[in-house]
Amino acid sequence: MLFMYCFVCFPSTVSPHHATNNHKMPLRFIELNNPEIPDWGKTTLDVYLLSEWDKPHPDPSIFNESTADRRKRLLRQFLALGFEGREPYEPDNSSSPTQAQIDDILRPARPEALRVYGHNSGSNVGCWLRLCYTNEEGHDALWSANEDAEWVSEQAVVLDDESIFGGLDLASALEVFPERVINEPVNFEFREESLKAAKEEVKGGGWDDDPDPLGGYVYYQADCVVTHMFVEDEISTNGGGLLHVFLDDRGNVVRQWRVEEGEDSMYDGSWFERVWKGDFEGKRGEVGPAYREGERNALPYTP
Repeated sequence: MLFMYCFVCFPSTVSPHHATNNHKMPLRFIELNNPEIPDWGKTTLDVYLLSEWDKPHPDPSIFNESTADRRKRLLRQFLALGFEGREPYEPDNSSSPTQAQIDDILRPARPEALRVYGHNSGSNVGCWLRLCYTNEEGHDALWSANEDAEWVSEQAVVLDDESIFGGLDLASALEVFPERVINEPVNFEFREESLKAAKEEVKGGGWDDDPDPLGGYVYYQADCVVTHMFVEDEISTNGGGLLHVFLDDRGNVVRQWRVEEGEDSMYDGSWFERVWKGDFEGKRGEVGPAYREGERNALPYTP
């Protein structure tokens, strides 16, 4: 099905036709009018940066950390906290940052243009992240295919800016755009019950015929997912398939796969219906590094 996109771009107003001809596709929303722009100091990331900025490095042997390194470390630590660890930094109306704090701490932390997109991003809308900028023909072919497949559609966030994302991997991109992960709540009781049920089934021999030692935990893995996104990387632009990643509340990849022609179409509806949980059961693609046997997120699997 072919459809027309209406783009809302911040801060530029470049039309999609003009952008394609110049091999530049801006950060943009698809068919989203009047997105909310957060005030300074009113996001979880802002509160965290202001709270942690003057604290010493957690490694006491590092005492001459540069300002740039501190920003990178704090962004990395923020995402790694997980949902529970970020709760103390939820914004309230008690105070606002000074102009000096805005100029010296918040504004330089990451490209300011990302604020509006982060504030209006979550698993309820699609997200396309472009990491590879070396093959425009391949990129144009992928985006053209999206017009039929609707991997991302109305209200989706399209992160396409070489000056921000060029040369980054997925983990680094999430550090400057953590909202894709952190905007989603986590039901810890549900997750623990899912893990308990998986352990009992494995212990009872329910997965003895599965050669994969973690095969019995596919539903638990699915229950760790808080959001998903489509990633255009070098393999994608060279015809290897768009990368579809499913992330937990720390930004770890839980499972990922390459999307072939005709797959994962109109995915916004599939996400709400949790169709992907069946893909996890069928072991589509591959488990993310953090969820493989012996890794940190695999530790609770031991019965």
